[in-house]
Amino acid sequence: LEALPTDIPIPKESKYNFSNFSPDADWTTDIGEVGAVNWELEVRFGNQADGLKLVERGPEIEAIVDVFETWIEKYPGDIILEKWVDDTLEAARGL
Repeated sequence: LEALPTDIPIPKESKYNFSNFSPDADWTTDIGEVGAVNWELEVRFGNQADGLKLVERGPEIEAIVDVFETWIEKYPGDIILEKWVDDTLEAARGL
């Protein structure tokens, strides 16, 4: 993610804000921790009807690595979290 193309902007205020990631407490209560992490990722990445698209570069998108490490370590083998990793890598490689 550090090598994303330079024509992708580094915004002053990130829509991703992955350095400040935590699942919503109400969603965690309602649908469980992994479900809440999934929901929070959907909110931050936006509509994925045509696949995940990376719309910015810089420290906030790079911080998704720490998010994935944290949650996959806590829930190893979770297919939803693994799919997010795969989709993010595919989006980065497609740029």
